[in-house]
Amino acid sequence: MWIPMPKGEFKSSNERSVTARAPEALELYNQIIESKKKSRIMMHSAELQWKTIEGGVKVANLIDFRLGFQNTLANIAISEIPPHAPASDGHTHGEAYIYFIEGRGYSIVGDQRVEWGPGDAMYVPPDTFHQHYVTSDTPVKYLRVIPSPLLINMLAVMASVMPYLKPEAQK
Repeated sequence: MWIPMPKGEFKSSNERSVTARAPEALELYNQIIESKKKSRIMMHSAELQWKTIEGGVKVANLIDFRLGFQNTLANIAISEIPPHAPASDGHTHGEAYIYFIEGRGYSIVGDQRVEWGPGDAMYVPPDTFHQHYVTSDTPVKYLRVIPSPLLINMLAVMASVMPYLKPEAQK
């Protein structure tokens, strides 16, 4: 099997060892870094695109590839929940990291109830039901980080190398 390589070179699949691919991998890494250097680097508060979802909860993405950032590790958003309100009916997704900025409340995470307030941080494990509730007379603001771009990129990389991991490709 013949595989196209950068700069018009062609190599057979049996020459695609880690050692043989090191220069190609380094070149790809450098291309990614150069692309990231051209990325958007700032989101000003006046540019935030607040979206109101159920229950009057407001969400704005801060760092997200859909906003022109070349981020490959995580999406970062800020949320605001009105006083004495649940954030939603509860949901599951990939793991999340949450930092509470203002307000007080509690969350149901799996089968646990956890109280939180300003300065507290919470980890939500992957595929774990969670729901936030506000107990304060003021809105809750929190910063949320979800590593979905990392997972999506890892899946793409795994899909691209799978043909080379099959036993017949190693011959």
